[in-house]
Order: sequence, then structure tokens, then C-alpha cells
Amino acid sequence: MKRLPAVASFAAVFLAIPLCAIAQAVQQEVAPPPAECIAALSRPFDGGLDPRIEPDCDSTAFYYGIGRDRDYDAAKSCALIERINHVEAKDGSPFPGAGILSMIYANGDGTPRDINLAKRFVCENKEAATSETAARLQVLDNIAKTPQTAGRYSLCGVATTSLTLGWCASLQLRVADGKRYDEMVKIVDKLSPAGVEAFKKLQAAEGDYEAARSQKEIDLTGAARGVWVLQEQDRVRTQFVSDLKLFSTPNYSQPVTLATVDALINKDYTSVRVNGAKIFLGTTITVAGVDETQAAWLKYRDAWRAFEGVVNPAVSSDAVATQISRERLTQLHKLSIMY
Repeated sequence: MKRLPAVASFAAVFLAIPLCAIAQAVQQEVAPPPAECIAALSRPFDGGLDPRIEPDCDSTAFYYGIGRDRDYDAAKSCALIERINHVEAKDGSPFPGAGILSMIYANGDGTPRDINLAKRFVCENKEAATSETAARLQVLDNIAKTPQTAGRYSLCGVATTSLTLGWCASLQLRVADGKRYDEMVKIVDKLSPAGVEAFKKLQAAEGDYEAARSQKEIDLTGAARGVWVLQEQDRVRTQFVSDLKLFSTPNYSQPVTLATVDALINKDYTSVRVNGAKIFLGTTITVAGVDETQAAWLKYRDAWRAFEGVVNPAVSSDAVATQISRERLTQLHKLSIMY
């Protein structure tokens, strides 16, 4: 596994821990598995264990190459340990243990393809809805019939319930965080000690802003609310890394002035504060929540100015603030015209 730099970052947190349960996900009713599972579960299996694998390993990280090189052999051994320890039953995730094993054997990842074994592991997932299990078994049947053209099997490719969709969104965020982290390392490794300290403060401000934005300005009604939160976190993080690279562009400038953008922000922000009770009726968004996010965003913008002042002093502070303000303007405008 590659060593992570000492810089504290939101990505490092996600790379260092297994997938966490989504608090907003709605538990689904568990019905008896399809009849086909009776035969699938009766098939014997002894996959063997790799003695190099630690008992608290993360098969998902090995399988998708999150924070380390992709290693199907390690993913398989780790999944076997998770299966023995019933990790999936402890946190509700469809990936650890049987979930990863079903994909490994369905796709022949690092081991000969075995559709019958893949079915067994699909059926071992007692948390899955019956309809979802049946759909997965059908996909495996299609692979068995036309293995050359059927494509790869993925748990998220057969996700139909809010719970599974939430976990898949969490996985997608985790994979994206790994890629973003690699991009940030290339930038941060070149910074001076003063630049690294400024970067830490910027990240702290980004974390506060991201939390407020994804929790306070996203409508959390509905079964898929966990997905919406994760998707918004992904958008904010993607923009963060994009801005890191953007502000390093030689002679970076903006086509509009900060005063112009701020005037438009104030217009939409005032509209939200005045009409919020009507605009947000029937949602979880409140004017107080928007106020909280706006305050966090202002600190975030100031942190960008301070950071770029250290690492790119030739770049106009107003140009940096203008870009961050244009991003916020888009968010506020959408809030102001929700209904």
C-alpha cells in the first residue's frame, strides 16, 4: 500500500476507513430468497486464505484499488475473512465478504470464472431485497449464456433499492476521493512548509463548508436522501480539486469583477431569506440552514484567498474570490428558484 503524505485531508479520512453506513438510508424489508438460492447455497466452498492478509483488511479497497494498488488476490482473501467474521451483517454494506466474492467469481477476477459460486455468494446476502437478489441471479445467468459479450457483473449495476443505491453512491465517492487525493498529492508535495500550513487551513474550511452545504441546502426528504448528500459532497470535492489546478494557471484572471458577482449573490441570498418559508415548504431546507452554509462559505472563500496569497502571490486575490463566488452564485440561484 502506498504511504499517504502527512497532509491532513478529507480524502485521507475516506481512504483510511472502510465504507461507513449511510445514516439516511431506509432499511428495506427482508423477504425469503428466490427458490434458486436453495441449490446455490448447498454448493460446498473452500476458498482458502492468504496468510499475508491482516484480519481487519478491507476487501473493497483491494478490489477497487482505493488508497492502494488493485489486488484481486488480496481482495479475495480479505473477503473470505470478512465473510467468516460476518462483517456485512455488522454494518449492512453489500460489499464486504460475499458481495466482493460474487463479483470476483462472476468476472473471473484473479481466479477462474465460476458462475455457480458467484450465485452462492449472491444468495448469501440476507440483507438484499428478494427482487434485487433475483435480478442479480438473472444477470449471472446471462453471463453464463454469453460470457464473451455479457459484460462485467457489478453489485451496483443491479442496484434497485434505496439502501443499495446509497451504498453504491458511498463507494463511488470513496473511489473518486482516491483519485482526487492522488491529484492533490502532486500539488501539495511541491508546497513550502508555509504553503502546507495554509493548505491545512483551507481544507478545514472546505470541510466545514462541505458539511453545511450537503446537510443544510439539500432536500433530505425521500428514501434516496443519503444518495443526494453523497452526490453533493462529491460535487464540492471535485470543484475543490479543480480550483486547486485552475488557480495555478499562468496569468489566471476572471472575465468579470468580484463586485459584479457579489451583487448577484446578494440578490439571490436576499430572495432566499425573504421568501425562504415559501420556497422551501415541504423540504428539509430552512433559511437558518442557508445562513449557516453562507457563513461557512465566506470563511471558505477567505481561506482560498489566504492560501493562494502564500502559494501563488502573483495571482489576483480578487480573481480567486471571484471564481469561488461564481460557484456559490450558482448554488444560491438554484435555491432561490426551487419552486
